Amino acid sequence: MILLFLATGAWYLNWRLPALGLKVDVFIPTYNEDVEMVRRTALAARAMKYPHETWILDDGNREAMREMAQSLGVRYLARTDNAHAKAGNLNHALPHSTADLIATFDADHAPRQDFLLKTLGYFSDPNVAFVQTPQDFYNLDSFQNRTDPGSRVAWSEQSLFFRVIQRGKDYWNAAFYCGSCAVIRRQSLDAIGGFATGTVTEARRATVPSITTSRSPMAWHPPKSSLSSSSACAGGWAR
Repeated sequence: MILLFLATGAWYLNWRLPALGLKVDVFIPTYNEDVEMVRRTALAARAMKYPHETWILDDGNREAMREMAQSLGVRYLARTDNAHAKAGNLNHALPHSTADLIATFDADHAPRQDFLLKTLGYFSDPNVAFVQTPQDFYNLDSFQNRTDPGSRVAWSEQSLFFRVIQRGKDYWNAAFYCGSCAVIRRQSLDAIGGFATGTVTEARRATVPSITTSRSPMAWHPPKSSLSSSSACAGGWAR
């Protein structure tokens, strides 16, 4: 019954072109992810259409990561401790940013080139605090994926959440920020004291007015390679 209730609100939003002159920063937090993986994400972020600045936020404080960022011409920021994990990493970057809007991507989430074009326009409404987009996988041979060769449809375990539940929650003004593949209004983020610390899932503690985009995936990432790693991740979300 709950799913049916949410599905009735899984409505379609018409995206709009963004206004000119918005100041946008893109944050890619990382800790111990492979440098090459972060490089692919940074390249995708850098290639997004609409003027912006890409930042690699390295909680691993690695020289190889610094050199990679420099070679790509993106900003690099590290800190001397790892207090509050990812949320602390993001909060550490906020005083260094003067952007109106901040996009966040996990280290293994590569955005499409039109990500900003398809999301920034929603902020013409002053009541919109953040835009959360769907995520999808770029390799479909994982146990998390199911494909239908006849209809060329691919579903993962997160498809139900992002394509139905989250969109239904948006209809009732109850959608939440999922930690990646999203854009946040800086003013709204400051109003709630930044990214929530003291929790593994900093994302869901951001309780501000929201809007979600259409069902089209706007970022791609590799799925968990095993049941154990997937279960560990889901356990973290549950906490």
